[in-house]
Amino acid sequence: MAISMRRFLGKESSEIYGSVEKYGGTALPSNADATDVKMRKGSSIASGVVNLSNTIVGSGMLGLPGAFGGSGWLSGIILLVLSAAFSAHGLVLLSKAACLTRKPSSFYSLALASVPRYTMLIDAAVALKCFGVATGYLITISDSMVNSLHHMIITGDPEKDETFIISLILSRHFWVVGAMVSVLPFCFYRTLDELKRASALALVFVFMLVGMIIAYANGIADPCMGNDNSEETCKGDIEPFTNIPSTLSRLPIFVFAFTCHQNIFPIVNEMELPSQRRLNIVICCSIGFALVIFSTVAIEGYLTYGSLVRGDILLNYPENRQVTFLRICIAFMLALHYPLQLDPARRCIYSLVKVIIKKKVVASIPKAISERRVEEESLVKAEREPDDDSLQDEIAHTNQVDDDNDSKGTPDDGLFYIITSVFLLLSFISAIIVNDLGVVLALVGATGSTLVSYALPGLIYVKIYSHKDMSLAMAYIQLFLGIVVMPLSLYFILTNKVSH
Repeated sequence: MAISMRRFLGKESSEIYGSVEKYGGTALPSNADATDVKMRKGSSIASGVVNLSNTIVGSGMLGLPGAFGGSGWLSGIILLVLSAAFSAHGLVLLSKAACLTRKPSSFYSLALASVPRYTMLIDAAVALKCFGVATGYLITISDSMVNSLHHMIITGDPEKDETFIISLILSRHFWVVGAMVSVLPFCFYRTLDELKRASALALVFVFMLVGMIIAYANGIADPCMGNDNSEETCKGDIEPFTNIPSTLSRLPIFVFAFTCHQNIFPIVNEMELPSQRRLNIVICCSIGFALVIFSTVAIEGYLTYGSLVRGDILLNYPENRQVTFLRICIAFMLALHYPLQLDPARRCIYSLVKVIIKKKVVASIPKAISERRVEEESLVKAEREPDDDSLQDEIAHTNQVDDDNDSKGTPDDGLFYIITSVFLLLSFISAIIVNDLGVVLALVGATGSTLVSYALPGLIYVKIYSHKDMSLAMAYIQLFLGIVVMPLSLYFILTNKVSH
């Protein structure tokens, strides 16, 4: 397989990847023996499952009951299962391709092997998608805290409610700052494996949300508390199907819910002995867990409020202490999710910066050599001029420095802190300026999520693998779906037919 890929890439493949051999599904240097491989330490399967599951199970699940409301429960189940299946298949395609590239693998390294002209564009698209979602987390955290505290501290007495302290606590800008402070401790970890404890804690909040939704759906708590006519006011019709335009308008919500593909690469890079079998276990467990959680939230939430379910299921529930506490838990959950968007964005930005720096260095070498030649000719005619091989030596030296840095799997200290700080600053400024990222996040989801989940896995696989088998046929289907879903989603968003 490695030989066929190298033949596809041509002469440059030896410079990019070097000699590789398959060992347990992983591309390894030819001089690495089995003992070295067995001794290599890395993250466990459990760590990969926790981090990938936490990337999938985020705030997007709050919109799934509303998606069922627009599509019907039977259509919703079908779309949910299909989205999970194609998301898992996209992860498998990316993990197979990642095992053939040099470490650390990334969207950039795979794009370099398959579509080298668009490597920078792909990295930029993935980074922008993660930036948009991360910024949306800050806005959602601030809004959740303001809504929660408003219910807790507002008494109805103007003299008490209009003080400076109360106004400050209920200020959205104050909680954007608070959201930024809350995510800082988790943003400077260098690997996903270091985030496994934070991810496990975030999953606790997910279970609390699921438990509350089940309680309201089964009569343990009153979902229509505060409504005059009880169920006649708060609950709509429950239907298995709706109409086709309404169903298709909810399609981006299902696609967006299972998007986690940007984090499969650090899992591959960090896992101990990342064979395809071990990676498939991580993928199947993560997608399977997310499918169970999503199905429970979507079905129970839809059965509770029917066609009157809103885009954010929490907006349907009565304002009481339980829901207020849950909103605070969701704010903490999103704070723990933030670094899972920052990490892949940081890796993509690092790849972009590295390519730009390398191009500048390579472009400056011929100019430097030319100037040196002119100077030597004018001063000492008899002295031997620099050899043309010096250009290749300089380029080789530059590539060697980059390879040394890449072998660490993360940017060097300077770039690591600069990229992280700039990302946080821009995200903070965006969250302060923009009150509602609904349309922006919808556009990012329809384009970035579809690109990352469908189009790129299919495109990369069909370009790298030439064997005509079922996997290749499914990769073409994955690519076709990405091409179709993206403009279809954009159409409904731009015509204001998508409900969030």
